[in-house]
Amino acid sequence: MDLDRLANIAEIVGVLLVVGGFGFAIVQLAAIRRQRREIAAIELLKSFESPEFARAIRLLLTLPENATAEQLRSAGGDVEDAAMQVSLTLEGVAIMVHRRIVDIDMVWELMGGLVLAVWARIGLLAEAIRKDHKRDKFCEWLQWLAARLMDVEKERGSQPAFARYRDWKP
Repeated sequence: MDLDRLANIAEIVGVLLVVGGFGFAIVQLAAIRRQRREIAAIELLKSFESPEFARAIRLLLTLPENATAEQLRSAGGDVEDAAMQVSLTLEGVAIMVHRRIVDIDMVWELMGGLVLAVWARIGLLAEAIRKDHKRDKFCEWLQWLAARLMDVEKERGSQPAFARYRDWKP
């Protein structure tokens, strides 16, 4: 074997190592992305575990759908505080969906109905606050998320998990 042939073999091996390195990097990036989404989903679930959040949701669900800002404000400070707490939490969820940190399918499965129920009750309050403060940014992401989830519901229907996955086996 002459020196030229060895140089060619070494060059081929080098190219194969570089290509293999790129392949390994792509696999690792996909694994990191998947792990990041799983961690985000766990954190998302944790954000709903507090008794304060549960109480806030319970208070909001006592309101009628399309409650006016006046109705919500007259319900008392606790209800307004609940609206703020829940809307700020769901704003964070919406941003994570928009940035593709959390998949919208996961949000639909975990809390789609809750998001739509909350927005149906505080949407008019959000509009009133925007008008009062001349700022359209209040609850902007919650409104965006509710609209996207309405699209998901139209596309897939709203059949509950217990019916949709009736035949699921572990």
